Amino acid sequence: MTGGRPSGADVVVLVGNPRAGSRTRAVAEAVARALLARTGDSADSVEVLELADIVGVSFGPEPAYGATAGPDPFETVRSARLLVVATPAYKGSYTGLLKVFLDQLEHRQLADVTAVPVAVAASPTHADAAAAALRDLLVELGAQVPAPPLAVRESQLAQADEVAANWADQHAHAFTLHPIART
Repeated sequence: MTGGRPSGADVVVLVGNPRAGSRTRAVAEAVARALLARTGDSADSVEVLELADIVGVSFGPEPAYGATAGPDPFETVRSARLLVVATPAYKGSYTGLLKVFLDQLEHRQLADVTAVPVAVAASPTHADAAAAALRDLLVELGAQVPAPPLAVRESQLAQADEVAANWADQHAHAFTLHPIART
């Protein structure tokens, strides 16, 4: 599934939680695994980008990089076939950290990417609002979002695998039109 990409992964999990190792990451990885299992793709090439570890903040024209060395995270995101983007809801929307990162991408720069927006919040209303806003942002960047976003309540996080499996069972068919593996 690598197709010669710099990061070596067709599937990228982008975690917008300002705290590394969060439950947001766990649910995002569960979504990637569940979707891959239902589309018949290998989960061996999933790359996780924790913005808490890798992003420096920049409001200028050049991207800022965090302290963690590694492949260019912007190129990794741009070249993903499947991008699972997960965020906790802060004040009813996705995190500022995620917004700052995604604002470094130009309009339609995710045109070759199929994305799954995932939002986590204490209340269903906030989770739905953040998931919808994240979906709109990804579409604005050109990503294909063939299925509804996943809105997860914090009370469901202990069952992240089950929540992800249920979502994937309902929506994996939408990804047959947007294959994950490069051919």
